[in-house]
Amino acid sequence: MTLTSTTVMEKERVWIPGHTFTHGTTGLLVDMKRAASLMNQFQRVAYVHQVQDGHHPHLTVQETINYYLKLSDTDWAISELLKLFDLTAEARMKVKKLSETKRNTLSFIRAFCASGDWVVIEEPFHRIELEGRYAVEQILRGMQRQGKSILLLSTNLEDLLPVSDSIYRLDERGIHKMEFKDDTAPLNEEPTQLKVNKIQVKHREKTLLFNPPEVDYIESIDGTVYINVAGIAYTSSFTLTELEARLQHYGFYRCHRSYIVNLQKVRELVSWTKNSYSIKLDVEKTTLVPISRAKLSLLKELLGIS
Repeated sequence: MTLTSTTVMEKERVWIPGHTFTHGTTGLLVDMKRAASLMNQFQRVAYVHQVQDGHHPHLTVQETINYYLKLSDTDWAISELLKLFDLTAEARMKVKKLSETKRNTLSFIRAFCASGDWVVIEEPFHRIELEGRYAVEQILRGMQRQGKSILLLSTNLEDLLPVSDSIYRLDERGIHKMEFKDDTAPLNEEPTQLKVNKIQVKHREKTLLFNPPEVDYIESIDGTVYINVAGIAYTSSFTLTELEARLQHYGFYRCHRSYIVNLQKVRELVSWTKNSYSIKLDVEKTTLVPISRAKLSLLKELLGIS
């Protein structure tokens, strides 16, 4: 039971790669434009839940649930679903009078009752306040118990972490599985030495691990080091000097006192004046990184240009 995306080309480059998602609940960190394209692809083979999905505002919550139960021909009891969706107290309330969080939670009834093996959900916690997030998590687990596989599309990593079995990131270079370090190791264990083939960063309260080729560039701003991957800046606990030593064998170059650049991402040297240059990176959003005049000659040598 799999769900496969079709390769999409844009300007002679792969914009969305073909990829097969397997059984379970998979999170996909993706921008809005690519998410819309994927949802359009999957309409034919899965139930697709979009953030703008709404209801008949003049029906009550109970009537709405009953309506979709009849359409799906399932044997769920309305009382069970009201409890699962945390809407028991609002059962006789008209949909138009619900809070935004409750209304958006109710919108999952279509996906919950839909037939088929796969459900694709856009932004699972869109405009849902903290008190409603637990209900959404329970709804997703209820879908899993039905044997459904779920693909969650979001621009926010934090929305994917608590509900996904595995998480991937989609950008202009393809689909990459994201790896996470377990921060719950006993305090009395000896710390392990950082492996050079992984770059450790912090995102909110999570520790992420990237492969060096995924990194576009590294910068230091007001004493904080940021590692830039696919348009997102992640904070690092290492200094630029430490990262320079760890990454130089992977084709990274300290081009400025505040910047380290992945030489594989260099697209162009931009000349502003006779002695002033910047590096243009081959990434989705135009990015210019400054280069010190003293570093220019060696950079040209490393890139093999005159």
